[in-house]
Amino acid sequence: MIAILVTAALMIWQAGDAVRTGAEFRDQAVFWGASVTVGWLQMILIARGVRSSFGTDRYPGWALLLAQAFIGAAPLTFEVRWLVETIVAPEAGLPAPWVTYLNISVINVVFSLIQYGLIERWPLFRPEMGDAEGGAIVDSVGARRGDMPPTVGMLRRPPEGLSGVIRYLQMEDHYMRVHTDEGSGLVLHRMSDAVEDLADTDGRQVHKSWWVSRTAVEAVRLRGRRRILVATDGAEIPVGRSFERKLRAAGWF
Repeated sequence: MIAILVTAALMIWQAGDAVRTGAEFRDQAVFWGASVTVGWLQMILIARGVRSSFGTDRYPGWALLLAQAFIGAAPLTFEVRWLVETIVAPEAGLPAPWVTYLNISVINVVFSLIQYGLIERWPLFRPEMGDAEGGAIVDSVGARRGDMPPTVGMLRRPPEGLSGVIRYLQMEDHYMRVHTDEGSGLVLHRMSDAVEDLADTDGRQVHKSWWVSRTAVEAVRLRGRRRILVATDGAEIPVGRSFERKLRAAGWF
């Protein structure tokens, strides 16, 4: 919100003498506030496209951040130049296209750093964790009270550059692979800590090496005497025998 307000203020300042009355200032504030907000939402879509195309498990977070900033600046350069020329119409004319592109790239990097730092890496709005053991609380009629979607920002050690809603977690030696709806990433993290981080969400630990979101389970199958959870992306997740009783009580099968 602060970044949106600052950017809109810069655009109004650029209008200069074109803003002479209170009504004109109000119109400029409303227009640029809406325009910058739309641009910010557009950047969110571009960021998701970049992460999905490049792969969060193949490139570090800082590389994806720079890529989405510079790629997203290309369409925004044409949009901003058109808006400034149409609405502001500065007497001195527009700067060179490369100057506009550079300015927007800097703004995009700032936006990306704010989103990465405050939402994904060090989330300020992290929910309080409940006291239920192993996941969401189940009441007497089986209704679930832990229905918050599990997001990467809830993890105390999220994989660098990864965001989105968590589908399942998978331990690989001492590392944990986080699978989300936007990709996957690897991080040095203990399963027990991750279970605690996600205690108020809709998921549960189903195996010593697996944690699964309830909404990511498409089917439950029997393979011999073992139960297998089939995820929405086709992954087959084994259910540990020591976890079956709690999962059955929670209504998973």
